[in-house]
Amino acid sequence: MLTRWSEPFLQVTDVTYQYDHMKSFSLAKQSFTLEKGKLLVILGPSGSGKSTLLQLIAGLLRPNQGTIIMGGKPIHQLPPEKRNLSMIFQKPYLLPFLTVGANVEIGLKLKGVPSSERRVKSEEILHQVGLTGFYQRPLSSLSGGQEQRVALARSLVIEPQLMLLDEPFSQLDPLLRRQMGHWLGDMKRKWEIPMIMVTHDREEALTLGDQFLILRDGVAQQSGTLENIYYEPANRWMADFMGIDNVVDGIKRGTRVTTFLGDLEVHPHCVNVPDGPVHIVLRSEWLQMDSASSIEATIESSAFRGEYTEVRAHVNGESVVIKQLGFSNYERGTKTGVRLTTSNVWCLPKEVM
Repeated sequence: MLTRWSEPFLQVTDVTYQYDHMKSFSLAKQSFTLEKGKLLVILGPSGSGKSTLLQLIAGLLRPNQGTIIMGGKPIHQLPPEKRNLSMIFQKPYLLPFLTVGANVEIGLKLKGVPSSERRVKSEEILHQVGLTGFYQRPLSSLSGGQEQRVALARSLVIEPQLMLLDEPFSQLDPLLRRQMGHWLGDMKRKWEIPMIMVTHDREEALTLGDQFLILRDGVAQQSGTLENIYYEPANRWMADFMGIDNVVDGIKRGTRVTTFLGDLEVHPHCVNVPDGPVHIVLRSEWLQMDSASSIEATIESSAFRGEYTEVRAHVNGESVVIKQLGFSNYERGTKTGVRLTTSNVWCLPKEVM
């Protein structure tokens, strides 16, 4: 029976890693906590250190310094098999000459669990992952998504305290990847096993994650909740990485900032940003067409993206991106109005680009 801990279940403190002299990459100090039933997403471009950090937690690499505490016990010096965790990779790495059930039972067999008990546990976990009746199936009969579910069942059946996922759906087609993401979200809520997931896919990350850690070149750029990283980027790079289309110039004075949209209120968390030139961060969905608005926009282009229309417009000397839900068709040169749908704006100290 899984229970909640009154303190963070996993505590990673000042963990660093330096590869040998042939590799210039190093992972700077990383610290975070994770509670039972939560999923931490480690996000970042290729070569940012995501998989390195995951391997340090798994025990596949040893940190140069720092501590990893799981369930109140230090594990950073333990070998992988002593850490009571499971790791799922991009490929399921199933044994093709074994049936589904035999693949699921591998961990139990290594633990010395009797065969009759292994089968009961395996069939129960296959039911939990939506593969009821698959125990005797050959692997050749499975789809890619079903193979990953078998890999998940194999990981869950040993009752790990922590699950690590290294881009588990990257080999799947987009539709199946989305379906597996929804299924993993349901499983997370049902099982309450803490999880850490590495992914390149920003949509997948934002859909599944409870906590986020964004890395760049081995250095943490920002950590926190979905609201933090989506609406409150820590720097200009984070704003670009999180897909914020409009980063424009402004002049901050106290709690107000002068922009191409007029004089606006500064977000309360940005009040301590030094006065003077700043970057104003505007998500494209915060700008909306409004013919009644006194702020004039000239349409430069529009393109339907499947769920929304991306409109590029010229507004008081700034070229901005506006997302309109659904299909819209705007001709180049059309004049219209535009309004801001938020009561305040996020701003950052202006960086020299």
